[in-house]
Amino acid sequence: MSSIMKPVITILIILVLNGCSANKEWQYLPESVEDEKQIYIVSHGWHTGIVISGENLGKELSFLNDFFGASKYFELGWGDRAFYQAKEVTVGLVIEAALLSSDSVIHVVSIPEKPNIYFPNSQTIAVKLSSKAYLLLKERLSESFFRDDNEQVVSTRQGIYGYSRFFQANGNFHLFNTCNHWTAQMLRSAGVPVDTFAPLTADRLMSLTKEAIARRKDVSSHSQ
Repeated sequence: MSSIMKPVITILIILVLNGCSANKEWQYLPESVEDEKQIYIVSHGWHTGIVISGENLGKELSFLNDFFGASKYFELGWGDRAFYQAKEVTVGLVIEAALLSSDSVIHVVSIPEKPNIYFPNSQTIAVKLSSKAYLLLKERLSESFFRDDNEQVVSTRQGIYGYSRFFQANGNFHLFNTCNHWTAQMLRSAGVPVDTFAPLTADRLMSLTKEAIARRKDVSSHSQ
């Protein structure tokens, strides 16, 4: 085994073990039906995003109204700047995003209706959070946006579908930190027990989210 491969394999083992040992229990569960806030996870086949209500952006995400005006929902997705914004995907862009990426962006879409209606050809999962979990999610989403010296978010260009825009983001995209890892990390910040390492694909993340929801139902039924 080469001297280069040894540390790479060691890192992979550590990451896998961390993913396998991730906490499987929900945190910040709603105390009542009135305490519930609903979000959506949307899979477009290879890429996932988070949909939040436009009526409860709070101070954390209120800047979205400055760009889009009032909207019923907003979809947010994170990814490699060159790959995500490209009009045509090439093999070179895929390799660069996986191995050589440095800049990232957030794609924000203004959605006028429920995401399962707006995205009829995409898979959508509703996830219920508590008010506390929803606040933590909004804080983490806000932290994903890059701020300039004046603490303002930076829009880079028009988005790729609907009424949307790209924004400069924090974090580096690479093979072990993809758009789907970002979505998983956002869910984890809200106390949803999904692995932040395992979901290398959109399908895997959606499966993990469904499994987490199923475990939550089991806990609720056993406690009654």
